[in-house]
Amino acid sequence: MVLLIDQLGQTLRRLGKAPLFTAITLITLAVAIGANTLVFSVVEGVLLKPLSYPQPERLIGVWTTDPGIGSDHLKIAPFLYFIDREQSKSIEDIGAYVYDSLTVSGTGQPEHLNGIDVTDGTLPLLGVKPVLGRLFTRRDDAANAAKTVLISYGYWQRKFGGSAQAIGRVLTIDGEPHEVIGVLPRDFSFLDARDTTMILPMQWDRGRTKLGNFSFEAIARLKPGVTVEQANAEFAQLIPIALRSFPPPDGFGRDLITTGNVGSDVHPLKQDVVGDVGKTLWVLMGSIGMVLLVACANVANLLLVRMEGRRQELAVMSALGAGYGRLASALLAESVILGFGGECAWAGTRFCGFEGTGGDSADGAAAVE
Repeated sequence: MVLLIDQLGQTLRRLGKAPLFTAITLITLAVAIGANTLVFSVVEGVLLKPLSYPQPERLIGVWTTDPGIGSDHLKIAPFLYFIDREQSKSIEDIGAYVYDSLTVSGTGQPEHLNGIDVTDGTLPLLGVKPVLGRLFTRRDDAANAAKTVLISYGYWQRKFGGSAQAIGRVLTIDGEPHEVIGVLPRDFSFLDARDTTMILPMQWDRGRTKLGNFSFEAIARLKPGVTVEQANAEFAQLIPIALRSFPPPDGFGRDLITTGNVGSDVHPLKQDVVGDVGKTLWVLMGSIGMVLLVACANVANLLLVRMEGRRQELAVMSALGAGYGRLASALLAESVILGFGGECAWAGTRFCGFEGTGGDSADGAAAVE
């Protein structure tokens, strides 16, 4: 222990006598370590960390393909949603949604807010539990049902002061009265949507649904033991049934849809949440890794140059009886202290407020975008 402390003291004194070398080495290591830490924190939060929903590995994104129009990533249509929900054996439920822009009045000055229209099964699929009130039921989502709305926790606090009396209040949304039936959790985030203030029921009318209208996104939850490939095969088999079950749009022939060779594209939901930013992140991670290698090579060159300048010192130490082990340990101690110092320098910049964005997938993706 005494020898270790003595060696540490000697190493620090030697580095103190070469302030320019020490400063350049520490800055080089701090920048390289910091850049890699920042990028990896984003990669971990966006690509490696699972989605923050119950059993996220069973959540899938439901899309379609249509080679006839050159699209391999087409949204779904209401007629497909109804058949998939009614006849699919591989999923527990399916939910469709579309992002919306809402004008809200009736509580002071009119506001322009971000919202989402969903079918009744969408939020339960994500394991959402309201902090007040309830979620949508099939009755709320039925055509011609009374208009209802779910509000975010922040809007509840801002507009109603966190009062339980908010439930049952009526908001005028896009000129129509909607009854508030529930408040979403404080940390609720709908997939990659940010600033979602209100959620409304879709209220599709099955009896008036026609072919076409591929304008909606959908998610589903696989039954235990069912694979994505099995679900994709089943959804593909249900498409011809759906095409036969609904009439074509007014003024169009059935051939407009049925000859398009519509197919199924089912994949893990995280693929939809991450999107194309995943490829960018991996390329960025590889590039930053190369930066770290270059930094290490530069530091190694600095150490070799420094050792060349210490040849006389090392020769004296050897003449006084220092063996190869003692000489190697002295050089190794210097390298270890420089590496530790570079990490401490990076930690110091984080402490001063220059820290990166990691954390959850939504924030990480936003930071990259």
